[in-house]
Amino acid sequence: MTKDQRRVVKTGIVFTIITFMIIWGVSYIKSNDLLTNKTILYGVYDNVKELSVGNHVYISGTKVGKVVNVDFIDGNLNKLVVEFHIRKGIKIPDSTIAMITSTDIMGTMGLELIINNRTKKHYKSGDTLQTKVASSISEQVNKQILPLKLKTESMLATLDSLLVAFRAVFNPKTRKNINLSFERIQLTLKYLESASNKLDNLITSEGKRLTQILKNAESITKNIENNNENINKILGNFGEISDSLAASNLINVIYKADNSITKLSKVMDKIEKGEGTLGLLLEDEELYNNLDKASKDLDKLLIDIKENPKRYVRFSAFSFGKKIIVNDTDSI
Repeated sequence: MTKDQRRVVKTGIVFTIITFMIIWGVSYIKSNDLLTNKTILYGVYDNVKELSVGNHVYISGTKVGKVVNVDFIDGNLNKLVVEFHIRKGIKIPDSTIAMITSTDIMGTMGLELIINNRTKKHYKSGDTLQTKVASSISEQVNKQILPLKLKTESMLATLDSLLVAFRAVFNPKTRKNINLSFERIQLTLKYLESASNKLDNLITSEGKRLTQILKNAESITKNIENNNENINKILGNFGEISDSLAASNLINVIYKADNSITKLSKVMDKIEKGEGTLGLLLEDEELYNNLDKASKDLDKLLIDIKENPKRYVRFSAFSFGKKIIVNDTDSI
């Protein structure tokens, strides 16, 4: 073998080693370790939510593998198959669900294996797992924000209606009336302040009198309290009087009084009409004149008797203790 041939052989060996190292490095990066065993599993999805080759596979938040391939099934654009590898020594229980989920706040996607520990069976390499797609953080946020957004839009529409109504109601005339109302309120407050100051001055100046009035009121209260027993007796006596009045024939008395007043009224009517003696006396003018004349004559006679008693009567009186005896000597 010549030197040139040896050089070619060495170059080929070095190239082969470098190529092998490159392939091994790429496979390691993709968790496709060619030197160790692995479990190959599959999942079928309608939508992979931007899951791509190289995304991690998690169990309870721990990395256990990587996604190796994502592709459509036999050209069916509605179904995608995801191939992912799990490292050696991890057994996946039967009925485990491969759920596509967001792994961080930046929206990086990954596979979360939801383990069912109730079964004793395990998936084998090449099996297809049950699948599920979880909502991303942005979708969850959107779900929370959407009702708030709708409410905000509704509030904005209502606010716009209120503003329109406000503008319609609070026209220049209304605003002028409101300003006048506030001015009157301010004036009223000034009057109230003035009245309050006058009341304060009155209380200050009349403080002694108010104190004396309160003392008198307290004294009256004490007197009432001290004479409570007497007041109770008075009320009891009044109650007894009321009972006595109730027991008496008061209604009958009132009835008789009413009859008497009625009769008196009839008598007065007759007198006014000139019926009876009193009526004639009041209504007959000639009778009145005769009585007046007789009264005057009688008055003259009494005056004459008083001035000349001896002309009419003669008597002598003798007192025997308390007895008086009058002897008439002449007749009238």
